[in-house]
Amino acid sequence: MKKEAIVIGASGLIGNQLVRLLLQENDISKVKIFVRKSIGITDKKLEEIIVDFKELEHFKDKFQADALFLCIGTTRKKTPNLEDYKAIDFGINIRSAELAKANNVPKVHLISSVGADSKASNFYLKLKGEIEEALINLKFESTCIYRPSVLIGKRNESRPMETISQKLMPFFDLFMQGKLKKYHSISAKQVAKAMIENSKTNYKGVSFLEYTKSKQPLTLDLKD
Repeated sequence: MKKEAIVIGASGLIGNQLVRLLLQENDISKVKIFVRKSIGITDKKLEEIIVDFKELEHFKDKFQADALFLCIGTTRKKTPNLEDYKAIDFGINIRSAELAKANNVPKVHLISSVGADSKASNFYLKLKGEIEEALINLKFESTCIYRPSVLIGKRNESRPMETISQKLMPFFDLFMQGKLKKYHSISAKQVAKAMIENSKTNYKGVSFLEYTKSKQPLTLDLKD
């Protein structure tokens, strides 16, 4: 049976890779993306829905699919005000999840971060942890939470510090062993592939996926 997917954050590093890969999947009949402006991809399976994310409720009937992929996020450079930052990272992710849940979408996949913890003193990690907890409380049949470290890939926007990190990570990755392995860098495409592979399983429950959690990074190991 053909499946439908929803992607929130389709213009981002992981989200854009995810959309392109989903469109190549034979068992996917439709990919719905909710965006502020067109991302410039043309495909008969793609439904591009231009929205004001402050008014997602107006599109509640569109939140029908077999899986919801939450990839949206911002940066302190783009959104220096912490309340605005939280409105994007927490607000859009969780409101999208609530609308999907109301439409009985069974599976949800969230991009979080290594070190996410609602009790952390760091604003970013604390917020990511709060998003995770709020999503888990919605009780989807299947909830997969991805905690990547440094992401490798080319963005449409300039992030100088991230560019430097990407260049240095191949060296630092050599030392990411044992308990440090979860800080190993990973390409955005690898993360997107893992999300798709996990969405094909019959897994039920909540799973936190880090670089060290399975033989294939961020992929469910259902044999364990």
